[in-house]
Amino acid sequence: MASSFNTPKLVFYAQSSLLEGPAFNKDLNLLLCVSIEQERIFLIYPDEQTVKTFKTRGQVGFAVFEDNDHIIYAAYEGVFRLEISTGKESFLYHLISDSQIRYNDGKLDPKGRLILGTTGYKCFKENQNALYSHDGNTAKVLVEGTSISNGIGFFKDYLFFIDTPTRKVGRYLYDENGNATFDKYIVSIEGEGVPDGMDIDSQGNLYIAIWGGSRVEKYNQDGEKIGELTMPVLNVSSVCIVGEKLYITTAMHDDGTPSEPMAGGLFVANKF
Repeated sequence: MASSFNTPKLVFYAQSSLLEGPAFNKDLNLLLCVSIEQERIFLIYPDEQTVKTFKTRGQVGFAVFEDNDHIIYAAYEGVFRLEISTGKESFLYHLISDSQIRYNDGKLDPKGRLILGTTGYKCFKENQNALYSHDGNTAKVLVEGTSISNGIGFFKDYLFFIDTPTRKVGRYLYDENGNATFDKYIVSIEGEGVPDGMDIDSQGNLYIAIWGGSRVEKYNQDGEKIGELTMPVLNVSSVCIVGEKLYITTAMHDDGTPSEPMAGGLFVANKF
């Protein structure tokens, strides 16, 4: 549980209804996150306490640092490359033909391939989504028949992946050619809420944001729960490990009920 020495602190707030996908560039000391429904990418410079904002081509599922000069993001209209210094962007590709599906979570694998999942666009599309891989030239399906493709992470020879409605984290053997073979479900979430985004540290510990559960849960690489951080908002969407800190994105209530004052903000806490 969160204690007095590890109370999450609000560090950024822009009235986002659904803040997601924190990612960090160590070279630039630069953090990004996306405001899905407001169609924004936020670049946050912690040292300068400044923020740079980019408008995206429709609802944006995620963004990643391709290198120190470019971001790749996936939005409703496709996947784009964005130049950080100028804001100039170029269209790369689009893998979705169904207008009721959009991109959701995504990350680069250890070889630089883009791994990107999908979910329903303003609707629930049960078992009609997928987790894709794109190597810059061609795409392939890694996991098919998903409902809400979410948390993605890598450790050693494994890909870890969350299809949120299953309430589980699946572990897949992941070879050097980027092929994924299901191994087993390693984590099953109990109690209130469902698993959303996640990050994995250098020891293989999984930090999982629990949507509707007001917490982040920590599991070791064997799937044993070894820690929990209580958050001051209900909907916790994702987490990013930055050194000995955790940056955590949150969202407002999605059922029309009044939300907490800080919901939709970016928080920081000590790694636990």
